[in-house]
Amino acid sequence: MMNMRTESLVATTKRASLHDLAWNQSARIVGSKGFAGLRVKCPVCHKHGTLMSRWVEKSPVKPLHVIHTNGNGFFKPCLLDQDQAKEIRHKISFTSDDVRKTLSMGRPFVMFSGGKDSLCLLQYMAKLCKSQNKELTAIHANTTAGFPEVEGYVRRVCKKLEVPLMVVKPPRDFFDLAKRWGIPGVRSRWCCSTLKVAPMRRYFQTIEGPKVIYDGIRAAESSIRATYTPIWLHPTFKSICVSPLFTWSDAKVLGYIEKHNLPESPALKYKTSAECWCGAYRKREDFEQLLGIHPEIFDKLVDVEKAQKGKYTFIYENGKHIALASLRKKTKCSVCAGE
Repeated sequence: MMNMRTESLVATTKRASLHDLAWNQSARIVGSKGFAGLRVKCPVCHKHGTLMSRWVEKSPVKPLHVIHTNGNGFFKPCLLDQDQAKEIRHKISFTSDDVRKTLSMGRPFVMFSGGKDSLCLLQYMAKLCKSQNKELTAIHANTTAGFPEVEGYVRRVCKKLEVPLMVVKPPRDFFDLAKRWGIPGVRSRWCCSTLKVAPMRRYFQTIEGPKVIYDGIRAAESSIRATYTPIWLHPTFKSICVSPLFTWSDAKVLGYIEKHNLPESPALKYKTSAECWCGAYRKREDFEQLLGIHPEIFDKLVDVEKAQKGKYTFIYENGKHIALASLRKKTKCSVCAGE
C-alpha cells in the first residue's frame, strides 16, 4: 500500500501529465488559427510562429513559447529564455479579427465580476457574438464576501445587454470557512480558489464540448500581467482563456464604457473594491471604509477574528496584529467627541 506522501506525489504527477496534455492540445489549436497579433519570428529557431504563455504553478511570470504548427500534424513549441521573452513581449498585439477567430474554438463564456474591465469586456463580446450569431453566456462568481449590491448590478447589466447569466457560489460562505480555516493571507490565499475558481470549475464541468473563456485581464494593470499573453490555458478549467482587452489602455476602457452608455456600478462611489473582502490585500483604511459602508459585513469579519482567539487578525501593521473591533471602538469615540 502507498503511504500518504507517495499518494500525494502520484496525484501531483497525474495532474501535471493531464495539464501537459491539455496544454499541448490547446497550443496546437491556437497555433493553427493564424492570429496576426501573436505571430512573431521565433528567436530560437528563427521561424515564424504564434506566441503563447504557459501557466506554471507558483510562477508569477509565465514562460513564453512560440508555437510552430501546420495542417499536417507538425507541432513544435519553442521555449524562450528570459531575455528572449522580454524582448518579444513588446511585439504583442491583439486585433478585433484575432478575437473574432477565437469564437471558432468553442462555446463562449465571459467572466463578469461587475468591475469596469469586465463591464467593457461584456459589451464588447456581446456585440461581437451577436454579429457572428454566437450565443454568449456571462458567469459571475458570488464569493459570499462581497457587497450584496454587486450581484444585483450584474443581473441588471446582463438583462440590459440580453446576455444569459449564470451566478455560481461556494456551498459554504466565506465567513464560516474563515472561522474554520483561518484568515486568508498573501501567502495563503485559499479564498480565491475556494470561493471563486472551484464554483466556476464545477459549473464548467457540466458544459459539454470545448469552451472559450473570456476575461478582462489587461497588460496595463500591473507589471506581472504585462508578462502574460492574450491567449492561454486555464490550469483548472482546462479550457482556453482569451483576454480581448489585453492591449487596451485605461482611457480606452473608460471611453468604450462611455460611448456605449453602460450603467455604472453602484460600488464605484465607494472608491474601493466591492467584489471580495477576504482581507488578503486589504489595509486599515479599507476596513475603516467598510465599517461605514456595510457595518453588517464588518461585524461578520470581527466574528471571524474572534474565532482565531487573538492569534490572527485582518490588519497587520508594523509587526503587530490590529483587531478590527478596535476600529469600531475608535469610530464610536470619535462620534462621541464630535469629530
